[in-house]
Amino acid sequence: MVWFGPCDHIKSFAWTTASRLLKGSRVAERWSGGKSKVVSYSQFGEDANLLAFYRRLEQERKLTVGQGWVVDIGAFRPITRSNSFVFYQRGWHGINIDPTPGFKRTFDRVRPRDLNLERGVASKEGAATFYLFDQPSCWNTFDLKAATYATKVTGMKPQEISVKVSRLDTILDEYLRGGMLELLLIDAEGYDLEILHSNNFLKYRPRVILIEVMTASAQGLTNDPVVQHLRDFGYELFSWLNPNLMFVRNDSLPGN
Repeated sequence: MVWFGPCDHIKSFAWTTASRLLKGSRVAERWSGGKSKVVSYSQFGEDANLLAFYRRLEQERKLTVGQGWVVDIGAFRPITRSNSFVFYQRGWHGINIDPTPGFKRTFDRVRPRDLNLERGVASKEGAATFYLFDQPSCWNTFDLKAATYATKVTGMKPQEISVKVSRLDTILDEYLRGGMLELLLIDAEGYDLEILHSNNFLKYRPRVILIEVMTASAQGLTNDPVVQHLRDFGYELFSWLNPNLMFVRNDSLPGN
């Protein structure tokens, strides 16, 4: 039971009266807008879009996901332009992966609860050439075509370094340890299909997959290789927050 003192009743009455008087006014609208303000750390509001999906999932499917495992490939930075930091704040478990030298040291300091792996992800185990423009840089990539384009745009010639790469399912076998993969984030500058081919989707089926696909267009979404590949494994394109495609597992689509 909750007890209210005289002052509490007065405050409650005053609040109810003020709300009625201000209803529909510019003041009330501004207050409501400020109250619902969402903090986003992502470059294009991707984290806010993901949180909105989970709220909708709770409202329409009565499915509440309090915590889960997030795998962030191409994690870039721990807070700035991060699609996963908002989930870290909410106590979710994270595996952050990026081959940029110094990545692990920074993430271990800023996000110590997460598992932070300084390596790449590819369809075959071993080593691969990483085109390094800066530390960190949104242009860093394993994809030669993407690196060539970045050179034209920036005028910078990347440093070519050899880094360790692992299959995604190998990483999950080692580090997920029976946990449920809820969210897969991929920002790999043109290397997205290579990463998808490295996962065993019969074993690891995240509810949501967010992928940056720079070549996606409204006219070509249906035939996009990433869209087709994930559709084969039971995922539907749920939203397009350019340049990011958000896919949802068929059994978790709102409204179904």
